[in-house]
Amino acid sequence: MKLGDHRLTLLLFGLTLAILGVMQGFFPAELAIPLPGSTIRPVLLLEFANTPDHLRHIFGEAGDPLRAARIEGMTTGNRLDYLLMPAYGLLTLSFFAGIARETGRAYWWALGWMGVLAALADAVENAIMFGIVDNFAAGSDAVGAMAILPLPVWTKFGLLAASCGGAAWAFIVLRRYVLAALSLPAALLFVPGFLDPFGFAPTSTSLIGLGWMAMAAHAASRLYRPVS
Repeated sequence: MKLGDHRLTLLLFGLTLAILGVMQGFFPAELAIPLPGSTIRPVLLLEFANTPDHLRHIFGEAGDPLRAARIEGMTTGNRLDYLLMPAYGLLTLSFFAGIARETGRAYWWALGWMGVLAALADAVENAIMFGIVDNFAAGSDAVGAMAILPLPVWTKFGLLAASCGGAAWAFIVLRRYVLAALSLPAALLFVPGFLDPFGFAPTSTSLIGLGWMAMAAHAASRLYRPVS
């Protein structure tokens, strides 16, 4: 199988789901200390953390008996994220490679590379978060690292949202309007999520998954259809 093969796109989608499922088994399920006015998950709060107080909300105070387990679970989940990155990056690239073949237009490849660049930004993000968590566990200052964390975080989410918008465009070209409707919200709601990271971002970022589902549904529907 090569990039653009619908079977490969489906395989990468399945792999993405499987790795996500395994990761969720390690990440802390709830904040140690609820964040007022927010239902954000611990792993997402770590991505958006900009004060040491956010880290205490995630992992708990120094005397919390579950603090060490939360730190270990977060670290393990983020290590597994390095398996997820190539899965979703190549999923996006393979989908758009398939669109390029189907339409005979090579420019779709450029949109596919957004997923790969997002995965690279994700790798940088995780490296920074490892340092933040290590400093927090050691009682050291993590403010400097938190100051640069938003750059890779929002680069990743921005590129993934844009790739979903590109998928919606492709589906409109192909007159697959239901799939376009599934893909478009991630792109349209990126800015509101960026402006409200602790309130609306958990919803807006999760909509990227709908775009991936639309990509997989398209690939599945084309499995037995010859591409000219």
